[in-house]
Amino acid sequence: MTRQLYRISDQALLPYPRPDDEPVIGLDRNTYRVVEVVQLPEPQHDPATENLTPTENIDWLVDPPDATGKDGIIYRSWSITPIDPPSPPEPAADWLGFAGWLYGFAPMASAMAAARASSDPLGEPATTGLPTAMDEARLRQNYTPFALSWAQFIAASALAPADLAEIIARATACHLPAPFIAALSPATAP
Repeated sequence: MTRQLYRISDQALLPYPRPDDEPVIGLDRNTYRVVEVVQLPEPQHDPATENLTPTENIDWLVDPPDATGKDGIIYRSWSITPIDPPSPPEPAADWLGFAGWLYGFAPMASAMAAARASSDPLGEPATTGLPTAMDEARLRQNYTPFALSWAQFIAASALAPADLAEIIARATACHLPAPFIAALSPATAP
């Protein structure tokens, strides 16, 4: 059986009341339309790269119903769309690479010595607290202790703006979290 009734009010497809697809005598044409369902075969596609989605399109006859009592044809077909490739994973933060580079960066070593030798009472604590504060940021995503230590260190060390910019660029290249990178800039530190 390829025919079905199409209920106009809610566009629902209902079983055809006759087993032989012959016209239905006395069918309420204000409520129902007779449609023939044509199921097109599933096309060849690559499931790894393409999505296959069923589609349905109704072609209504211009002067319904025709001699067989049919008002239209429903074509059940398929739509093939490419599957979007998965986004590449976010690169992992290279905390250890950054820390190794930072403490080997000559201007940083000079700034650490300057902070320890400064008259600022927070200079020495800021330099000794930086590694612990960086571990707190790395292990617990708690950036506040680092932001505080870093701001004290910057104030006591007078790190050159160009050197600070290079540190921020390296942190960015190492894919460190945005709150940590923001803490490296004294203007954004709490």
